[in-house]
Amino acid sequence: MNKNDPVTFDALPGMVSELVKKVDLLLADKIANVKDEDYLMTIEDLRDYLPENPARQTVYMWVNENKIPFEKYGRRLYFRKTDIDRWVSVGRQIKKM
Repeated sequence: MNKNDPVTFDALPGMVSELVKKVDLLLADKIANVKDEDYLMTIEDLRDYLPENPARQTVYMWVNENKIPFEKYGRRLYFRKTDIDRWVSVGRQIKKM
């Protein structure tokens, strides 16, 4: 079917089916790319992300003692995924500047 051809009622089911397939492919590709992107995690996200699932109090203690990389916006704590991955890979040490 050409772009300029008029859409007929009989052609709609096939066109919708084709659109659904294309959207599914686009979403699958986007989801695959999101897994590798950097993003901010809340304390709950961090607890779920770390293999030992630390207690909230433990995470607050790490923040208080500057043992974990974090960002604070207003009164909320966030943890950047790439910083946490780096922190875990170097033995959970923060380089002092």
